[in-house]
Amino acid sequence: MAGKALKKKILLEISDNGGVDYLYDQIASGVTVAKIAEGYGCTRAYVSRAINSVPEYKDAMERARVEAADALVEQGLDMVDALDGGSTANEISATREKVNYRKFMAGSFNQNRYGTRPQSNVTISLGDMHLDALKKVTREVAALHEEDRMRTIDHQDVTDE
Repeated sequence: MAGKALKKKILLEISDNGGVDYLYDQIASGVTVAKIAEGYGCTRAYVSRAINSVPEYKDAMERARVEAADALVEQGLDMVDALDGGSTANEISATREKVNYRKFMAGSFNQNRYGTRPQSNVTISLGDMHLDALKKVTREVAALHEEDRMRTIDHQDVTDE
């Protein structure tokens, strides 16, 4: 029963703060479901289930994640900008890892804009294509010669005896 009360509390607070618009703004701004869950003292999975139980909220979450990708990229830029000439190698390394993770998350939230697509390289060798064409022609000519050899010609002997 305590779970249902918590779910009602979560949904009521979202509704009281503006409902779909509030939820969209939070997620699109880069607030994670885990961060929201911390405020309620429960698990991320529980808050996610509660939010996704309302179709309008679920739709808002999906749309907001696309926007959140931009927020993650902007956060990465802010982190890099915060580095200065006095930054230590450890600070630079840690920042690099944080930025890379934000890039990964941005790619998973908005595949079209930030996702990495597998590279497919196509190599065409004109030499190979030419050789294949020659082999094909050679096979066809050989088949025609074989067909000619097998052909019998009906004839009448018209020689004078």
